[in-house]
Amino acid sequence: MLTDAAQPCRTSRQAIRLAVVWLCCSTVGCANPPAQTLRVASLNLAHGRGLAANQIGLERESVDVNLNSIAAVVAREKPDVLAVQEADASSSWSGSFDHVRRLADVTGYSHVYHGLHFDAAALRLKASYGTALLASRELNHAVSYRLPAGTWHSKGFVMADIEFAGRPLLVTSVHLNSMSSSARRKQIDRLVSILEDAGKPIVLMGDLNSQWHHENDAVRLLASRLDLQPYYPISDTLMTFRANAPGKRIDWILISPQLEFVDYRVWPDRVSDHLGVSAELRWRD
Repeated sequence: MLTDAAQPCRTSRQAIRLAVVWLCCSTVGCANPPAQTLRVASLNLAHGRGLAANQIGLERESVDVNLNSIAAVVAREKPDVLAVQEADASSSWSGSFDHVRRLADVTGYSHVYHGLHFDAAALRLKASYGTALLASRELNHAVSYRLPAGTWHSKGFVMADIEFAGRPLLVTSVHLNSMSSSARRKQIDRLVSILEDAGKPIVLMGDLNSQWHHENDAVRLLASRLDLQPYYPISDTLMTFRANAPGKRIDWILISPQLEFVDYRVWPDRVSDHLGVSAELRWRD
């Protein structure tokens, strides 16, 4: 407790601090309040199979358990925008229910856009999947694109506009081919042709099936051609695949230079064969 004799000293110190604050504000302007941030995340749902080698043959109850585990992680992390890949519509090989709708219902996301890039009807299978965006804010002008290169390995992306701190922002969920680097380059050509004239900053998220080692790696080409930035591209602590023994970083969040990373995390939860990634973003200015 301060004695009466100490009170003047404390008052003097307070007066000095107030004078310094007044002087700074009058000469250089007061510091802005903390900038608003946007939390984004990406996770490959692996058709709801969890760590199983394949979803074919899994009982619906097992897929249910896996989806509920994913929902629990998402509810804990609370991203404003979640990008998912290998996200099934009602498919006989993965429980015969819509995984994206289930995830949205359990986690409370009111805005959902699901693009289907693979449909096995031609193979007489009831199986379709793609990429999706789930958001706590409105998704405007949402659109889905299928990327070239193959039928069975069809991939694609969805994109939509959101408003972040009063400004427009384009968010995407992307899945590139896992089998062929040449196929990925063709897909990047298509992706770039669509996004290069977006006219607004971009947050590109997803399973790019590429690491950041060589100049012609898909993620590096994509970042260079769209002027996007990763968070510490060379890092031994940000591996995402395979989840039970991560040795590759193939799940990415890339952002336009108008944005900056406040935080970046790899989720430790093994709810898929990929680990989820999340980032906290703010406007650079």
